[in-house]
Parts: sequence; C-alpha cells; structure tokens
Amino acid sequence: MRFSKQRDIILNIVQDTRTHPTADYVYEKARNELPNVSLGTVYRNLGQLVENKQLKSLNIDGTIHYDAFLDDHQHFQCKTCNRVFDIELNTKDFVSKVESNTNHIIDGCQILLVGICNDCQNN
Repeated sequence: MRFSKQRDIILNIVQDTRTHPTADYVYEKARNELPNVSLGTVYRNLGQLVENKQLKSLNIDGTIHYDAFLDDHQHFQCKTCNRVFDIELNTKDFVSKVESNTNHIIDGCQILLVGICNDCQNN
C-alpha cells in the first residue's frame, strides 16, 4: 500500500481515539485537517487500513467501530454514551473450558461486555 496523506491522517485519528470511533466520527475529525475529504474517502481508507491489518473493525449492534490496538483484547460498551473501551482480559481459561465442553477448536475470542462506564455513572 502506497503512502497517502489522507490515509495517514485517518489512521492517526483512530490511533488517537481510545473509544473506537465510527467512520462518521473519523470523517468529522478528518475534515479539520482535510476540509474537502468525502465520507466515501474515509470509508475507503478505513477499509484499506483494516485490510492491511493496521486497524481492526468491530461490528457492535450493526455499527462498525475501528480499533488501532491490535493486541488480543476484549471490549466494554457503555449503554448510556455508546463509547467502546478496551478491556485486557485473559480469555485463555474461558476458551479452554469451551473447547473442552464442546470439542470445538477455537481460533479466537471476542467478548463484548455491556454496562455503564465510569464517566456516565458519575454524571
């Protein structure tokens, strides 16, 4: 993948946002640096970044969120503000138990915890 200033700005926006932004969020932020960027360009570049494993995409309730933290981790979604946070859980024991109980071979694990974040609890 060749260098693109637009793609680099889009990647930096996702990397600087710890709450897993949507394409619309990235688009609004990108317009600060690229006033003429289109939503289609943002979607296309996010897709290329996911395809090239520079970002992960998460489908949460039908909405795609983007994640720049590529290490194995899980997520928490606040049902009040809808932000998505990283949770570093060791899921090896859980996966091992599921494999033992079902005889399935598990290659990966995604857990989404749902509740109310600390910020919303305090407001």
